[in-house]
Amino acid sequence: MYSRLYIFSFLFLPLLAAPQVHAQCDPVFKQPLSQRAANYEIHVALDDQTHTVDATQTIRFTNTSPVPVSELRMYMYLNAFKNTGTTFLKGTSQIFGQPFLDRPADEWGWIDVAQITREGGADLSGSMQYIQPDDGNTDDQSVLQVLLDKPVQPGETAVFNLKWRAKMPKTISRAGHSKDFYMFCHWFPQLGVFEQNRAGEWGWNCHQFFRSTEFYADFGVYDVHVTLADKFVMGASGCLVEEKNNGNGTVTRHFHAEDVIDFAWSVYPRFQVREERWKDVQIRLLIAPEHAALAPRYLHALKFALSYLEEHVGKYPYPGITVVDPPFHGLHSGLMEYPTLITVGTFYGMPSHLRMTESLVVHEFVHQYFMGMVASNEKEEAWLDEGFVTYFEDRIIDAEYGEKESLVNVFGYRLDNRELTRLEYTTMANPREGTTARPGWLFSESNFKALIYSKTATTLRTVQELMGEAEMDRIVKAYFEKWKFRHPRGTDFMAVLKEQLLAGRDPAFALQVYGLFEKSIFDAVVLDYAVTRITNDAMPAEQGVYGNNAPSFTYRDGSGAPGFKAKVEVQRKGDWVFPVEILVTFEDGSTQVLNWSGVEGSRIFEFTGSKKVVSAQIDPEQKIGLDIDLNNNSLTLQPATAPCWKYAAKTIFWVQNLMQTTGFLM
Repeated sequence: MYSRLYIFSFLFLPLLAAPQVHAQCDPVFKQPLSQRAANYEIHVALDDQTHTVDATQTIRFTNTSPVPVSELRMYMYLNAFKNTGTTFLKGTSQIFGQPFLDRPADEWGWIDVAQITREGGADLSGSMQYIQPDDGNTDDQSVLQVLLDKPVQPGETAVFNLKWRAKMPKTISRAGHSKDFYMFCHWFPQLGVFEQNRAGEWGWNCHQFFRSTEFYADFGVYDVHVTLADKFVMGASGCLVEEKNNGNGTVTRHFHAEDVIDFAWSVYPRFQVREERWKDVQIRLLIAPEHAALAPRYLHALKFALSYLEEHVGKYPYPGITVVDPPFHGLHSGLMEYPTLITVGTFYGMPSHLRMTESLVVHEFVHQYFMGMVASNEKEEAWLDEGFVTYFEDRIIDAEYGEKESLVNVFGYRLDNRELTRLEYTTMANPREGTTARPGWLFSESNFKALIYSKTATTLRTVQELMGEAEMDRIVKAYFEKWKFRHPRGTDFMAVLKEQLLAGRDPAFALQVYGLFEKSIFDAVVLDYAVTRITNDAMPAEQGVYGNNAPSFTYRDGSGAPGFKAKVEVQRKGDWVFPVEILVTFEDGSTQVLNWSGVEGSRIFEFTGSKKVVSAQIDPEQKIGLDIDLNNNSLTLQPATAPCWKYAAKTIFWVQNLMQTTGFLM
């Protein structure tokens, strides 16, 4: 998920019709990549007049656990948009700054299962009931429980047939319709994940839908047949394998996807389609006509991300990736990730020196690795997805467009992706507000992005700075290769991190770095070091009698050069202890590097000799991005004037241009 583009206003171009082009890709893998525990075949028809869908669905569930399964639990996400009492909407009147109250009945959304039967068994419809395992809110219907007539035994595959109907809401958050644009995400009854909890007990991991949580499901194969008006241009997860013209103004399109955790699709009559290939990956961009000029920017950034991630993380195994750029009025369906399909967002005329467009498409694509393939639990441990995604987004954007200018380069004022990420964390009102490693529903809307996305990304970057990029890549590759298609937890990453750190460096240093990561994610503490004072006290030239015994005494008359006793005072202002380097610079330009454990709350370093200390800087290479305030990391007795003149000159230049322009217009 991504949110930076919501700060922009939008302009329009006339909407132009575009012909539909279909991607050609082979969705079938020679060997399964996952256990394929949950497999779906869905036949769905869209009524564009009533914004409803009618569907039949088959679920093939394989019990991969060692215990019998006596019930099913399914996500029913569309019911989050049923009324103001749902857990998702309760307590707010706006989503993404958009009010959603005072809606007529046909603008709310819902999903209703009319029947569920077990193949070769009983009709289970009478055992269906909505449950609220997380908050007890009886108005919430985002989790459906179905009691089984007999358990699904270990290793057994059971087949369930459903009939259901759904009403797509006018878009509140991602799923829904806006005029004739539709986004179908988390739109069908979907099984949770049957797995062990932290106590070792087997059961369904199927949480309610909270505003501050995303999604978690199991891997499987999807065959989705969509019947809809032939005016619609369509994009979906997987590959289009068949299209049938029904002769009545409708078409039926069959998409197939393997080893994915979800399936999403989108339709809009005026999408323009751009297709390109990167190696054996088919790229399909569905873009609103008013944004068509930005298509090359999307495609360039996406292809660079594909190349970068293959080199630094692992191979992208899927045959295609679809990018959906909604029209302005459908933007609230944008900025999100689904398996082999991502939604982005921009506005007409986005300047090339503002690269939010590129940053966004890269961010959403990186999710294919950590949300899609590694598939950690976004509800319980969102940092394992969003934090890693933000870290690699920063690396990719900075690598392609230049550090210190990758995100913004306007009139000489520059900002890169990594700097913005760090800023989002360090400008929190209260960095001690809570730990990063906790379930998403325990975060407030004001702190979840700063802690989950930005603090985690900054922590990963700090490990990279301390260990080196090659070592960091080795750690991430080991984690990815071991846990892809397996649903790892935070403890699994921590085990890989410790193992790889100890394999590559001095054990004491490795454990320090491991401890830094652990404290950052699992504790709510603040790292803040400061240089607070530098003094240089004059010492008179030597005078008096020197020597160890009377025959060797010498007299010094004070005529020599005076010396100095210099002191550098440093403080640990936060409650987070981590060893740091201190670079001390003397008046002749010579330097000395000190090492400080940081255990003491403050410490004074003393120097005697003929040279004054002119500056001191903690963490001179700025490896520790987690330091909450880098401004107090250094102190100098000889301030540099060049930066002041630089920005003063820029200011005078633009004021002069403004006055000249005003004079011309007058």
